Amino acid sequence: MDIALVDLKGQLVQPCERLLVPFDSSGVADIDGIMNLLSPFVEKAKASSSCFLGAGFSICGNIDDQTGEAVLVANLHWHNMPFGKIAAERFKIPIYAATDVRMALIAELLWGKARGMKHVAWMTIGTGYGGYLYLDGKLYGGSHGFAGNLGHGIYDERGGYPCGCGQRGCFESYVAGPALARHGQQAVEAGKSPILKQLSEAAGKPVTTRMVFEAEALQDPAAQEIIREQIRKLGISLSSMVNLLDLEMIVLGGGVTKGSPDFIQRVDERVRGFLMTVEARRDLRIERESFDNSALIGAAATVFIKNGVLNL
Repeated sequence: MDIALVDLKGQLVQPCERLLVPFDSSGVADIDGIMNLLSPFVEKAKASSSCFLGAGFSICGNIDDQTGEAVLVANLHWHNMPFGKIAAERFKIPIYAATDVRMALIAELLWGKARGMKHVAWMTIGTGYGGYLYLDGKLYGGSHGFAGNLGHGIYDERGGYPCGCGQRGCFESYVAGPALARHGQQAVEAGKSPILKQLSEAAGKPVTTRMVFEAEALQDPAAQEIIREQIRKLGISLSSMVNLLDLEMIVLGGGVTKGSPDFIQRVDERVRGFLMTVEARRDLRIERESFDNSALIGAAATVFIKNGVLNL
């Protein structure tokens, strides 16, 4: 987890610190251990600033942004964890928790490339694939606050790979980082990629997402096909969202988007090829995220917005 103190301009007061999330013996993220790690940072922030307004938390999962309850956070193995209540009772400060993609979108709207836009989607392509929406000048969470789970739209329910959500053949299982690594490993095992095999053996571990992009840059045919197919499916998924909502901007973030220098450009070209209208092909902007850690910056922005200091 990343921790930082952020000012009213969205700037880090000091460098971000990264800590490992503690887990208990059953593989569940240890909420008490997390609070213990956070405590010195909260106390330092309270002591160093007379205008400290509270703490924002970006959490990867389905979060109730009114209560801070972690309804479902798969990577932490949390289900209905009262995170907001626990943190507020522990630190005696206002706590603002929401899903990370919502926070990232807020950062872009307030301080980034989406400033002044009215119809925007923020999408992450990393260990997962999903996002959040800003429609007609308002954050849009849907009836339960979980809108934007584009990665769990179904591409192939019959022959697709099982997804962590319980379905089969979700877009996420084709386009996220783990999917690229899985396809790369399969290419090695099938004897189709000597370059990926060399990279894997040199690192002493199975194929990673980074290795697939490295092999693609080295003109490895198998890696090129893996990335080409990933971008094609991203084009299908993202263009369907644009055709449905008539968006003016998509902001892309996450580690996979940094896999190659021209990744965003290639996705842009594929998306435009699937768009229905001349107007969408002409006006849609697809941009790389403005910040190294949009979700962290957005968590701070949310604190300022909730306190009436800043407005979207």
